[in-house]
Amino acid sequence: MNIYINRAIQILLIATIVLSSCGSNGKQVDHHVHEEEHHDEGVIELTDIQVKQAGIEIGTFSYHTLGSNIEANGAIELPPNNLASINVSMEGFVEDIRFLEGAEVKKGQTLVVLKHPSYIQLQQDYLQAISQLTFLEQELVRQKTLAEAKVSAEKTFQKIQSDYNGTRAKVSALTEKLRFLGISPGHVAKGNIQSMVYLPAPFNGTITQLNVHRGQLVTPNDVIMEVIDREHMHVELQVFQSDIPKVKKGQKILFTIPAFENGSVYEGRISLVGKNLDLDTKTIRVHGHFEEQEILIPGLYVEAQIVTEPQMRRVLPEDAIIRDEGHYYYFIQSGKEGEHILFEKVKIQEGITELGLTEVAAFSSDSDTTNIVTKGAFYLKSEMNKEKGGHGH
Repeated sequence: MNIYINRAIQILLIATIVLSSCGSNGKQVDHHVHEEEHHDEGVIELTDIQVKQAGIEIGTFSYHTLGSNIEANGAIELPPNNLASINVSMEGFVEDIRFLEGAEVKKGQTLVVLKHPSYIQLQQDYLQAISQLTFLEQELVRQKTLAEAKVSAEKTFQKIQSDYNGTRAKVSALTEKLRFLGISPGHVAKGNIQSMVYLPAPFNGTITQLNVHRGQLVTPNDVIMEVIDREHMHVELQVFQSDIPKVKKGQKILFTIPAFENGSVYEGRISLVGKNLDLDTKTIRVHGHFEEQEILIPGLYVEAQIVTEPQMRRVLPEDAIIRDEGHYYYFIQSGKEGEHILFEKVKIQEGITELGLTEVAAFSSDSDTTNIVTKGAFYLKSEMNKEKGGHGH
């Protein structure tokens, strides 16, 4: 009997030890898992190698003059008087082309030389007309004297006077035709007939189009060349009606050319504010001048901001700001832990964003503002999102 009681006690003790051991091991496993998954929210650990590979740069705030800007778009344009189409008043064959597209020309320089038999015929007609006019002028004086002396009939005098007036009108018309062609009537009157017509540059400028080749027949309807005077090139913007009260003459315009990959920013000033509202687009036209630059040409599309209330603002590069769950943040380098560099996100209130800079209107005053991540914030955000994903396993 005692043997059975002792064996039962031994079995009970062994079971108790085994259960105790299992419970202890279970607690250790749970504690280990807890340590592996524990991370402070918003803190990221990177090695030196990761930091270098991500191109992370550390800096602090800078201060720039930004305004409560009005966004607008438009194009670079020229005043109508600064764009000239080169054509001819009478058809002719292209004999010589003196300049190519893109060339700079001076006022009066010959651009194109044309020839045609009709140019010679026009000068012959002019010479005959002025010769006839001279004869009729002399005859008119003679007939007037005879009419006053009652030697000749009044009707003869009147006919001569009519012929004289008609011929004088013809001479005037031919004179203007010669001038349109660039031929001097006075030169022709001296017997100098030319077979060529020389088309001059109307002003100092740049050739932007060349539409003909040698030997081509051109008519008055053909545009042979286009020449622009870049001196008064301007930017023409469309501003929505809600922004009309904010726009004033003299305000700064900052604009970019989306087609240019360099992202350069150009500066101008408002010189005219339109008074007519386009009923279709609900916009007004705003005219701005800028300093001439060779790369800027008429027709380029621009995206602009009109600076209405410029003031000094605390800013970071736009790439230093991230958005997460509806809020804006930047990162700071908050310390080191062994071989790892710690980064922490700081919540901010975002202000104006202009030309690659974002205003930091408010931020946590407890954070270090001398160790701000100015480049590489999106990499840190990506790492932060990976950690969030890891917590779900």
